[in-house]
Amino acid sequence: MKLKGQVAVVSGGGRDIGLAIALKLAEEGAAVAINYFSSSKGADEAVEKITAAGGRAFALQGDMTKQDDVDALVNKTVSEFGAKIDVLVNNAGGLVARKKMDEMDADFWNTVMDLNLTSVFRITKACLEHMHVDQLAVVTLA
Repeated sequence: MKLKGQVAVVSGGGRDIGLAIALKLAEEGAAVAINYFSSSKGADEAVEKITAAGGRAFALQGDMTKQDDVDALVNKTVSEFGAKIDVLVNNAGGLVARKKMDEMDADFWNTVMDLNLTSVFRITKACLEHMHVDQLAVVTLA
């Protein structure tokens, strides 16, 4: 267990690659905070698997484009698992709609940037105060 005693946060961890990452982190011994946006099904199943195997995990709904939701995830993580975060996996994001540049307006552009870029800034910044700079890992999936 390479990550025994470490704490991981996975945004977008309720399905697909984020879910697989959350499960692997737990398998390696990390306590895992799993963020999901809309459906809790995958995140809840992951928490059940992790805790049944003796690990620690929780799932929390949140929109990582909203600072209050980001803060709620980080605060619950440090409250549940201690005052440190060792691993952050930025996986929230996605394709809003397929549009050519000439079909986009500024509102659409801002939505895409908030979801796929600003969310990474928000959660990384919120986690940094709980991370030890010489021992942290931040992964961003694009």
